[in-house]
Amino acid sequence: MFTRVALPAALAMWLLSLRNVHVAGMGDLGLVQVLPVIFWVAGGLLTLGFCAALLDRRTPGWLYAGYVLALIAMLHATAPLLYSQLSNAWAWKHVSMVDTILRLGQLPIAHDHGLDVYNQWPGFFALNDMVVQATGIDSALTYAAWAPPVADALLLGPLILIYRSFSRSRRLSWAAAWVFYTCFWVTQDYFAPQTLTFLLYVCVVAAVVWRLPRSVTRIARKREAGTDSGSPVRTPDPGPTARAREAAQRPSVGWILLVLLPVAAIVCSHPLTPLMLIAALVALALPRRNRRIVLPVLLGTVVLTLAWDLTVARPFISANLNEMVQGLTQPAENASAGFLDLSAASDAQVLVAWTDRALSAGVWLLAAMALVFRPALRRTPLPLLAVAPLPLLALNSYDGEMLFRAYMFALPAIAFGAAALLAGGRRWVRALVLPVVLLLLFAGFAISYYGKEYALYFTRSETVAARWLFSHAPPGSVVAAITEDFPAGYTDYDQHQRVWITLEGEWVPHRFALDPAGTLESLVGERKPVYLMLNRAQEARIHATGWFPTSLKKMDSVLAAHPDFRVVYRNNDAVVYLFTPPRS
Repeated sequence: MFTRVALPAALAMWLLSLRNVHVAGMGDLGLVQVLPVIFWVAGGLLTLGFCAALLDRRTPGWLYAGYVLALIAMLHATAPLLYSQLSNAWAWKHVSMVDTILRLGQLPIAHDHGLDVYNQWPGFFALNDMVVQATGIDSALTYAAWAPPVADALLLGPLILIYRSFSRSRRLSWAAAWVFYTCFWVTQDYFAPQTLTFLLYVCVVAAVVWRLPRSVTRIARKREAGTDSGSPVRTPDPGPTARAREAAQRPSVGWILLVLLPVAAIVCSHPLTPLMLIAALVALALPRRNRRIVLPVLLGTVVLTLAWDLTVARPFISANLNEMVQGLTQPAENASAGFLDLSAASDAQVLVAWTDRALSAGVWLLAAMALVFRPALRRTPLPLLAVAPLPLLALNSYDGEMLFRAYMFALPAIAFGAAALLAGGRRWVRALVLPVVLLLLFAGFAISYYGKEYALYFTRSETVAARWLFSHAPPGSVVAAITEDFPAGYTDYDQHQRVWITLEGEWVPHRFALDPAGTLESLVGERKPVYLMLNRAQEARIHATGWFPTSLKKMDSVLAAHPDFRVVYRNNDAVVYLFTPPRS
């Protein structure tokens, strides 16, 4: 009874909690500081109701699904329900790419700030171009804010398919899904190519893993093997006749082509995900019994990736080949490149960073313990999928994000390991330990995910200022900012050079703070008007990370007093300066 009442009650409390949230009051801890007590009570009630469902053997699958979908809504629909504007400058960037295709029919090559990668992996943007034209809406901006809850909800199906290939236990599968979503703190579910390709990656892995031979082992419920504690056990051997029949089965050509369709979409949309998929398929092909299923898909994935990289993406590969080769000699630097310099970060962001690390280390530790105490897990694809992304850590830093991407691609597997340890053991563990762990995971996710919102959130005034800038900046002019944290920053990217001070070199921020005119003149290189925008989100980023040597408020005062800078637009949350380099 409690399980069926807790779900709608938690959803009702969550929706009520969002009615009067003062988003503008966010500080360094983002939404964590402004969400009311009733929000956290709703999250706790949802978690305890789910734990009660795990204790009841009669819990139906639809109720498990309802709890996990409610969790997704609570974690990922909160921000779009509260915000009036699309958050995250990168999401705005990708909307601008779709708008450019709508305007020009293609993505022009632009070499500043890595925009050439979009021209040579345009699949995601072409897909959204078709969606926008088919629906008759004006822009992908109409729906981009809802990418996180929609993408995470779509992930649920293939995740459960993977988990049911590991185990016949509904309880373990849905517990693993809950662990996955509460540990998926990596903000890679916004409107982005990585979001789409990660979804397709999980779909391909699910299709392959589901077809792998199950006659060797599969985690089962003990009550199906004659006991009732629910611990993982070895599935009874079906005998030599069944093994021979299963070994003789080969994947049909139709099935292989069907699986390669999402692979093709991955290959033309993102440079990293095909490599992660190849690594996963190589790992799955290590046991000889899997090769009849895995090798055809692996071969097709390699062929498609090489065909794309050696033709459409060849200019990007050629231009960055030396850097890629150099990355092979720096494995330690690649693995550690993603860590924030905590010495310069604010206290709140230090807490967020350590929570990130604790969540990641915690789920890895639980998964490792599961492999020790649940030996049957070692004979499933779980350990292969968990370690498959790790070699890529040594190959390239991926602009400091490889550590996070490796964790993300390993998470579907390690989440099941953690769940098998906690939800697949004795009843007292599920009754006493599991609720505490899941409540901690919910709180940890909230800090890790919502704690970054201060610099990702944009006010309406910031959007208005950005729109004003691009409606007044003539083609050929330069758009500049301290960081790239402002909305619509890549509008008409083919018509403007971009200068982001914190991304132009290690010492450029210090030079700009001391000599803004001289620094901009040297960066622009020729006499062009420069429209420099300062806004609230940039100030939040600077305060959180320490990437700039002074506050934006002080920089604003310096620029306002400088004879070469003129205020052309100002509102409560943003200011636009016009700078024209003097004639030499």
